[in-house]
Amino acid sequence: MKIERLISIIMILLKRELVSATELAKTFEVTTRTIYRDVETLSMANIPIYTVPGRDGGIGLMSTYKVDKKLLTSKDLQNIITALNSVEQLIESPEIKSTMTKIRAMQTERLNDKMDFSLHFTNWQGTEELKALAESLQEAIRDHLIVKFDYYDVNGTHTSRKIEPYHLMFKGERWYLQGFSYEREDFRTFRLARMSNIQITNEIFHARDYVFIDKIPKEKLPPFYPVRLKANMRVRDIIIERFGISVITPCDETTYYADLQLPNNENAYRFILQLGTNAQIIEGGIFEKEFRHYLLKVFNLYGLNLKSKMEEK
Repeated sequence: MKIERLISIIMILLKRELVSATELAKTFEVTTRTIYRDVETLSMANIPIYTVPGRDGGIGLMSTYKVDKKLLTSKDLQNIITALNSVEQLIESPEIKSTMTKIRAMQTERLNDKMDFSLHFTNWQGTEELKALAESLQEAIRDHLIVKFDYYDVNGTHTSRKIEPYHLMFKGERWYLQGFSYEREDFRTFRLARMSNIQITNEIFHARDYVFIDKIPKEKLPPFYPVRLKANMRVRDIIIERFGISVITPCDETTYYADLQLPNNENAYRFILQLGTNAQIIEGGIFEKEFRHYLLKVFNLYGLNLKSKMEEK
């Protein structure tokens, strides 16, 4: 981390004439004594750094020490910061923080209040826990440490795994870990939410030739069936975000038809249920029949006997 801090200090001083040791210490979460030791290190490396004593003093670089900062425009730098800010919401990393410090130091004007867009992610409790797990696994990847865990696949089948971790991926609002499984003797992709009893061991592995697995293994899906919904405008955004606007046909000012292709499985049933009373299946064939059976099972779990009414329909 010291070399990263030294580079960051140089980048900050390239932008500003004088910076107090206290401000630098706060920025890098170290003591002022450490900052002054960094100044000595930079001076020994023939970097023209100097200090000015007094209340209005600080640390600076000789004006003759220049670096071409025109390779990236201020807008380019702001876009990079926006992207890094988004990544840091997902996983905190000293390397990312260091990079952000250096990029901010390269800015010739403040654009933070003029951002064209930003990204924000939901901070659910489960999301925060998976974030912490991802950070631990990132360290295991960096340190080449073997990881052991229990794994439950989509069908709830349990296996115990021992892997060499190589890559973390956040895709479709889900975290995945790619690594070499000793049990399968091949590279596999694991969903973090399906992992439990995770143990990052002290066993060091020698990295294999790893090729990034771009595609997440898809679960085997049953056939898709046409389903027509009649829904109101309160859930129009949900339909569009999932299926696109082309599936929608206006009905009147407050309702519309949505013509969907859905797999006949529990995930599709859950999607229909999340629409609540704002949507109704009006044409569903086999899908609708199986959906009604699913509803009966849900009601029976809570002791609600609606079987006769459902069968009448």
